[in-house]
Amino acid sequence: MSRYREECPSLTEQRSVHNVEKNWIICFKKEMTTCRDHAQYQMVGTISLLRSGAARLLVPAASQAFALPSSASGQQKRTIVHKSLLHLDPEKYPEPWPYREKGFNFWHAVIDRTQPRFHQNSKLIVVEGNVGSGKTSTAQELADQLGFYFMPEFKMEDILIDRYNNDMRKFYHLFPKRFRIPDMEMFYKDPMSDMSAVMRDRIFNCRFDQYLNAVAHILNTGQGVVLERSPHSDFVFANAMRAKNYIGPEYFKHYFYVRKTALPKLHFWPHLVVYLDAPVSVCLQNIRKEGNVNKVSVLDETYLKTIEDSYKDSLREFQKHSKILVYDWSKRGDTDTIVEDIERMDFDFFEWHSGDVFEEWFELIDEVSWAAGEHFSVTQKYKARSQAFDGILTHEVGELYINPRDMGHYIHAMKKEVLKSPYGYGYIRERGDPIAGLSIMRYGHMLPEPWYEYYFKEAYYDDCMAHESGLDPFATSYNPDYVHAEH
Repeated sequence: MSRYREECPSLTEQRSVHNVEKNWIICFKKEMTTCRDHAQYQMVGTISLLRSGAARLLVPAASQAFALPSSASGQQKRTIVHKSLLHLDPEKYPEPWPYREKGFNFWHAVIDRTQPRFHQNSKLIVVEGNVGSGKTSTAQELADQLGFYFMPEFKMEDILIDRYNNDMRKFYHLFPKRFRIPDMEMFYKDPMSDMSAVMRDRIFNCRFDQYLNAVAHILNTGQGVVLERSPHSDFVFANAMRAKNYIGPEYFKHYFYVRKTALPKLHFWPHLVVYLDAPVSVCLQNIRKEGNVNKVSVLDETYLKTIEDSYKDSLREFQKHSKILVYDWSKRGDTDTIVEDIERMDFDFFEWHSGDVFEEWFELIDEVSWAAGEHFSVTQKYKARSQAFDGILTHEVGELYINPRDMGHYIHAMKKEVLKSPYGYGYIRERGDPIAGLSIMRYGHMLPEPWYEYYFKEAYYDDCMAHESGLDPFATSYNPDYVHAEH
């Protein structure tokens, strides 16, 4: 410690602690350029201070001390490394399991093993930040340097275009209003619509699926994943939309009830959360540069400030389960620095009496728990999704109500106008589908493929039911004027 202070005499002199937002922000008046190559700034607990011009660190009020390594502390173990330093024996390391083609079931658990694929980079990193903070490019670069698989933030376009290249938005004029789920551009044009709540509900549901996809990729291939945003932090947008009255109080309460039910079913928390802390003024400036007038109007200072404030609560929640790195992103930093900070952290240590960080990743101690338990669950999704979303009533949430007649017309419109077939996705010979999988049994869906990315892209369609579709499976009673007559 004395050697550190001799080389960096100004650090302790320039630090001032401000009691802002319950002592969550510690400001450093001077960039630590002199000290950046001498030490890792790691807080006692789970949140670490960034290097290279990172001027702010979010910390809990109870922890304002730093554990600064001394010269006698020895070399710290590096458990995530740059892709050039990751050496796997090709003769011993197993091939990735083709989960997208085969899925993963109990029989696969007998012939394949999960744990042998784990290596030091088999980790889940989530990159968070406000709209316009620059997190997308940073997350992509981080994944490239670490050799991780990059999953960009979910967009509504991911589920609005099906396998036959049908863009559902082109058929919205044929659908009842409740089935015209907005993409972000539609939201920016009419944020006060009741469909804004439906969009928010659908996005959370799909973020849930995407998180399962991320964990499934790690367990099936061993490759680490960098995920842009997560379902855990999705509530920051619900708060912002409520602050602007884009969603009503009934749906707002419903959202948090669903969130409380769903998140525990994900089981795993990220190993690391990287938060890019860009001021609202910077985010607004970046959004204006895009030239989207509607987006600028909706994502105003109030909206972005609510997101910024809500992220403080999100980081508190992450802190209980994950390591956290927070960077001052007033000016875009260097991704190399983030990689160096990550390499200095220990992601492979857990003891039950030391806290809950990484607990979910370490509580599974044998192959049966991994393969027949979590590996199976996150890949086929049925168990997690059914426990998270099934049976939750929506009768008190007007925005989510579906008129049974609207459902019947929607199914008829899908058969006559979109798919042009009475059959479901993957079973339409005229579309070039191989008629396969007719005699197989799936968990939670009826697609011919054993694995799907998002339930609400195609798998949901087979679960749509109405009197009209049951009594008229070939949609001969389809009335294209229904939408105009009833709406």
